[in-house]
Amino acid sequence: MRSIKNYDFLDNDQKEQFQALGMEILRARDFSEAKFLEVIKANERILSAPWNRALTRTLAETAALVQEFQDTLFRHKGGVQKLENVAIDAVESGGDVDRMLGTIRRGFKDMVAMIEEDAEKMVALTLTDGLTAISNRRAFDEHMSRTVALSTLERRPLSLFMIDIDHFKRFNDEHGHRIGDQALVVVGAILKGFAEEMKQLEDRDIFPARYGGEEFAVTLLDIAKDEAEELADIIRRKIERYNFVIRDPDGQILAAGIKINVSIGVAELLADCPTADIAHLVDAADKALYLAKSSGRNQVRVYVKG
Repeated sequence: MRSIKNYDFLDNDQKEQFQALGMEILRARDFSEAKFLEVIKANERILSAPWNRALTRTLAETAALVQEFQDTLFRHKGGVQKLENVAIDAVESGGDVDRMLGTIRRGFKDMVAMIEEDAEKMVALTLTDGLTAISNRRAFDEHMSRTVALSTLERRPLSLFMIDIDHFKRFNDEHGHRIGDQALVVVGAILKGFAEEMKQLEDRDIFPARYGGEEFAVTLLDIAKDEAEELADIIRRKIERYNFVIRDPDGQILAAGIKINVSIGVAELLADCPTADIAHLVDAADKALYLAKSSGRNQVRVYVKG
């Protein structure tokens, strides 16, 4: 069977599913019209799966933002009513004009502060993944744009991890989507904790984000590929050591000692990319990730040219 490893528009799960589909066809040796239609449907399902997941995720994030916006408007409505009451009370009191103006100014100042605080929260929401509470794809893209420009201008090393949870579909099928979501939250928390620890101890600039689905991305400014590989393996081992515990609604333990593993691809901007841009860096790290997964998973691989 012809290899599909060079079909870069497919993600790793799609490549595996197409390979499995091809092997199934060869084993069955069923070339009927009914089988052909079944294969066509499977092909469409595999190709559309990432877009369907992205659409579902986007709709969920949009719904959360709409709810937050509605809550914000409701709070502002209360703030406006309070400001109106303050102004009326100040005028009706018949007191000193300067004192009345001071009261009204303080009311406006409080209102402006509340609006600014809500605006900051809204911006933060648009850049935060609703499930894992780490940066989302939009935040990653914005951060990468700034960091790649800085790395290129000042010739500073910039490495990238692309991280994928191994056999995540199987994990979901075995334990359910609630536990699958918990796995995503745990990976996000480990990445965030690692970045904060490195910032506190060594003042390193490490930025983790949820890239999409079960895939995460981490940028490492001023860290070259050799050191980045070592840090990636530290992260891999932290995740590997984590023990999941599944409890029922009453808190009783149903299962313990459940493990997840990740594969990680590592690339460096100035060392690995023909042109210093985001697309080439992500592509290089993604190819290293594919190598890690195709070589047995639960490992770190570094991008090698050629």
